[in-house]
Amino acid sequence: MNELTSRQKLLTKSGNIANPGWGRHMYYLYDRKQIKDARRLKEWDFYQIHFGHIVLQLTMGHVSYASSISAAIIDLDNEKRRSIGKQIMFRNVFKNKMSVNPEEPNTLQYFSKRLLCQFETTDKNRRLSFTYVSKSGLKAEIDVLLTNCSANKDKMVIATPFDKDKQWYLNYKENCFIVNGKCRIGDMAYEIRNGFGLLDWGRGVWPYKHNWAWGNGGTVVDGKHFGFNIGWGFGNTAAATENMFFYDNKAYKLGNVEEMKIGDEYRYESDDKRFVFDVEMLYDNFTQTKALIVNNSCHQRFGLWCGYVVLDDGQRLYVPPFIAFCEHAKNKW
Repeated sequence: MNELTSRQKLLTKSGNIANPGWGRHMYYLYDRKQIKDARRLKEWDFYQIHFGHIVLQLTMGHVSYASSISAAIIDLDNEKRRSIGKQIMFRNVFKNKMSVNPEEPNTLQYFSKRLLCQFETTDKNRRLSFTYVSKSGLKAEIDVLLTNCSANKDKMVIATPFDKDKQWYLNYKENCFIVNGKCRIGDMAYEIRNGFGLLDWGRGVWPYKHNWAWGNGGTVVDGKHFGFNIGWGFGNTAAATENMFFYDNKAYKLGNVEEMKIGDEYRYESDDKRFVFDVEMLYDNFTQTKALIVNNSCHQRFGLWCGYVVLDDGQRLYVPPFIAFCEHAKNKW
């Protein structure tokens, strides 16, 4: 596996990834001027927060020919979901506005008559706000603060090429945010106290048809933050996978991870046996988007994950049951 430890350009002059690999920080220099097929560019900032058995999701992003601003609240126990937002076809309202480095201070905003959404990143924290009143009268009000944002905290960064020339994916995931605030969509209203958050920051020129699997979650073990990120299907991962777990804000790299279905439950196990978890399923958050040439579907399966990881010094760390997910997405976009 190719680990980066210094800043370098993401793309070559021909528009391909110069040095595929992974890092604990955003060492890649992302420059949109180097992109050779901007019509296929996709960029998104996705935040997910869970507290108890409640999940909050916030997204801003685009697929070049369409833009999306959305929020959702999910009650895993009662299998209840409320979502709200705006899809803007034939217009990229975020063109050249989304951050090129998720570790640096920036503000991403969208304003309209009914909708206000803002993701603000500073050196000390992140603040996410979303207010909306739909034409039908459905109201949303979300205001949350994310802490545990130290610059020294390890993250997951991966740059992978696809098989086709000039297609690639740059991804940054940050786990173990601590979240406080409030959220409401319609009749679903909650106070968030010491919830767990993650950021999925994606930039890339993708093929039209593509499938992936992605799993993530966070909790506290022995008074220290624990989280993980696993995934496959994101291009050619010969130089690096995005499989990793975090403990006390330090990243531990994994090789390949296998998903095994055992009856109605699942097991996830790395090839080096440093990551082994059994999952009791709770809720399948199935979503589907169809609009013109777009046809995306995703089964985001939430469950109670319980297992162990092995630290670099050989210590086996047992992780009590906590909320996490693994999703399977099929995309035509």
